[in-house]
Amino acid sequence: MTLAAVLCCAITVSAQEDGERQSSAQTDRNRTYRITLGNVQYAHHNEKMSAGEAVGKVLTGVLTGQASVQATKYEEDVKNAIIKGLSGAHRYRYNDGLLQVGDIVEDGNFVADAIITNIQAKSSSHTWKDKDGKTQVTTNYTGVCEAMLTLKDAKTGEVIANPTFGGSGMSSSSYSDSDKAVRDAIGRLSNRITEWLNKFRPLQANIIEGSTAKKDKQKEVYIDLGSSEGAYEGLHMGVYIIKTVAGREAKSQIGKLKIEAVEGDDISRCKVQSGGKEIKAAIDAGEKLKVISID
Repeated sequence: MTLAAVLCCAITVSAQEDGERQSSAQTDRNRTYRITLGNVQYAHHNEKMSAGEAVGKVLTGVLTGQASVQATKYEEDVKNAIIKGLSGAHRYRYNDGLLQVGDIVEDGNFVADAIITNIQAKSSSHTWKDKDGKTQVTTNYTGVCEAMLTLKDAKTGEVIANPTFGGSGMSSSSYSDSDKAVRDAIGRLSNRITEWLNKFRPLQANIIEGSTAKKDKQKEVYIDLGSSEGAYEGLHMGVYIIKTVAGREAKSQIGKLKIEAVEGDDISRCKVQSGGKEIKAAIDAGEKLKVISID
């Protein structure tokens, strides 16, 4: 009886440890990082800069030219758009203010320096006659906002990436409305930054069970991603078959999912939007599948 009790206890502890290891692995898989905005610089809105030139200016801290009156008007808006873009990413938490020493002891935290390379509005007009034969003028405005970020490891200062972003906004009016076009472009710039960060550090999951199926097509599946790791209804995720080639991981997308319901801390039900036949065949064959966010 004593031996049985010891064995029972050992099995319970082992199962508990396995559960803790699995939970820890999931947490590491979708770990969140801190990101903060560092130095922001502005180029003259008519100064054409290549990506290489922008990199050099950011890394050396030297910026030639002066911000025009037109560009200056939007400087704070662009800065706020960059902050919004950094704040919207799945796996990054924006840190408002300078990072403290205790905040950067873990690898992966970012400081983002920015250089705004272009803020302007372009216009084009055309004339036309209305039904009464009167000449009318329609002016189209295109707003442009371009920026480059230098992402650095907050702990070591190592440059990780230098992504470039551009936003363009349209406005059509018989009156001067270039301001609306520029502000629309600034908003689109923010979205581009969030999209890039989400691809740089996507959310990851595994299919844990095939749910509804119809004939040879999978209609729904369950994944091990829930509320504790940032899952939300409407999130789109790609499904990939994972293979090892020459010691390296290779993946091939076979379908697409959309989270229909978040049903727990670590589980969500997904609708199969494409690749239902391929996904079912892979599940039935015991293939190793990985699910990665694509929003």
